[in-house]
Amino acid sequence: MDAAATISRLTLRARQAIHRDALAFVAERYGLDAAQSEALAAIPVRWKRARGSSAFYLRAAHGFAGPHILVRVPGGARVRWHTYRRARARFATPPGGIDLAVPTFAGAVLVHELTHALQHGVAGEPKRRYSEVETTENELEYVRRRAPDAYARLVPVLPKPRRRAGRPAAPPTALAALRAAVLRMAARVVGSLTSAAPPVPPPPRSRRRTRSPRPTGS
Repeated sequence: MDAAATISRLTLRARQAIHRDALAFVAERYGLDAAQSEALAAIPVRWKRARGSSAFYLRAAHGFAGPHILVRVPGGARVRWHTYRRARARFATPPGGIDLAVPTFAGAVLVHELTHALQHGVAGEPKRRYSEVETTENELEYVRRRAPDAYARLVPVLPKPRRRAGRPAAPPTALAALRAAVLRMAARVVGSLTSAAPPVPPPPRSRRRTRSPRPTGS
């Protein structure tokens, strides 16, 4: 890869070299056997010189009948590399990104997407949990081995501090305890006086007599 570090055009030969290097890295990192490595290498890769996100597609799209990978590489001899900011990955690119040579950038992107392929079990391995932490860790390790100077410019990602639970209430002071006791005693006294008082009889109801109407003569 050092000899190809000056490549700015993604020629067929350059793409093949990047593909082989990324496959070798992933196979070594996961201990893939020959059959698994061949299955991973058989995933079609679509290369595109443009800005935007790369992706692994599990279903048919873009003229491919099944799983395939889209690798987007911006134009120019060197491109800006940006990673996800994941605390568990420990490191990430600074806000402005890091300059990488095209082969290193494309290889890191391809390693990221090949990891997604492994997570979906495309290479014959059991499916793994989908995780952008795992893909980012592999991407960082690839750059550490291929471009240690760029890796040294990564910044640490610190976990967000957890919110502390509210402090327990302080024990009441002597004055507050005395005040509460007085209020309780007053409430009991009022309650006893209320229960001892005789019930007040309801006022008598006035009864009105109604006279039946006199019969009218015929």
